Amino acid sequence: QNLYVWGQGVTLRAVHPTVDAVVQKVLKDPTNRTVLGDVEAWMRLETGLQLFANLFFVFFVNPSTGHVKIRTIPFDEIEAVISNPDDAQDPWYYLRVWNTTTVNPSTGFPTVETKRAYYPDWRYNPRGGHPAYIAGVPVQVDTPIYHVSVNRLDDMQFGASEMYAACDWANAYKVFLEKWVTITDALSKFAMQLTGANKRAATAAVSKIQEMIPRLQQGLAEARAQGGGTIGGTFVTTPGTKLEPIKTSGITTSMDDARRLMLMVCSATGINEPYLTGDPSTGNLATAKSMERPMELQFTARQSLWRSVLGNLLGYVIDQAAMAPSGPLSAGATVEVDDDGDRIVTLGTDPETGEPMDRSVEVKFPPILQHDLLEQIDAIVHAGTLKGAAPAGTIPVKHLTRMLLVALGEERAADLVEEWFPEGEEQPEDSEAALATAIGKLEAYLREAAT
Repeated sequence: QNLYVWGQGVTLRAVHPTVDAVVQKVLKDPTNRTVLGDVEAWMRLETGLQLFANLFFVFFVNPSTGHVKIRTIPFDEIEAVISNPDDAQDPWYYLRVWNTTTVNPSTGFPTVETKRAYYPDWRYNPRGGHPAYIAGVPVQVDTPIYHVSVNRLDDMQFGASEMYAACDWANAYKVFLEKWVTITDALSKFAMQLTGANKRAATAAVSKIQEMIPRLQQGLAEARAQGGGTIGGTFVTTPGTKLEPIKTSGITTSMDDARRLMLMVCSATGINEPYLTGDPSTGNLATAKSMERPMELQFTARQSLWRSVLGNLLGYVIDQAAMAPSGPLSAGATVEVDDDGDRIVTLGTDPETGEPMDRSVEVKFPPILQHDLLEQIDAIVHAGTLKGAAPAGTIPVKHLTRMLLVALGEERAADLVEEWFPEGEEQPEDSEAALATAIGKLEAYLREAAT
């Protein structure tokens, strides 16, 4: 799931260039990169979400500039969630209990100290401000927490591990295979069966066989190395004595008997059998262009969750840059608190449009499946021309160009379209002339990309 969700990375970009500068500065901060700045960090977060079902992001804000550093708090340090007494789904504070270890420089011995503190929820802004203490426990007013949880019911404070339902079945599968290996190992202890001989004859036969085995092994080695050598021998005994290999085929327990246990793991995780085993004979092995639809939707739904989480994180970053006295977005920004106590931050006016700057952030994941590029482009062209030679006017040429760039995998599609079709510049009124202009731009782009 990590590979499908995060293996191709993600593109984070604010629509307005001034806002985007703030976003990129936070993403490129070396401190933040260990949390959400690269694929390794994102995969680590996804693993934590699958195993523990809870993530706790904590924000450290520079009060002057509004620059935000984002860290995470281990799930086992959060002891309780204090919610609105009238609304259990409205969290107010998180009680954190953790241990700190300091080393005495004189003695070299460590000292462990247990600490307790409350952290406010990132969306809780009481009108009178936060208290300094709750029942004698300090409140970390300036470091709010953003709690992300999955696999949680309405009356639960925390999510339950998505792997929990698979644990017993996975362990049963592991134990079965270990016992199966023990059985096959036991069967391999005896290679031949001697029947019909008395004790004295049997002892002599075993002695002869043991003498013969090293010669057989030496002859086999010579045969492999030189293409010759003795690789066989003759066992001679009295009438009525029989020597034959022990047959192990058809034993009662087969390795494949554990398949039902593995299917229970598939059921619990949503990952189908071919993906867990790498065995194409158990189904249609996943390719770059096809996947079982439920599993594809599971990965897509996870990307949608992360799109929401990343949007919230960066939205908080934008708010702080607008509210700080020396913040890069503070000019003209306004802060309002509605009747419910929710804070609404409006950015300053964009001089080009006369409207507040667009604060939206685009979070784009590449497609999970690798669709045929020619089919995609043909579909776009057919939609724009209705399979005719000239534009049908169904899709504006500017938008059609952007769609083609996206299909070609160009991450700067929006920027290129704005560069090629700038606002306010007169465009050809004739649809064919407009299409010819777009085609010329695309041809120049493809030539540049080829070099």
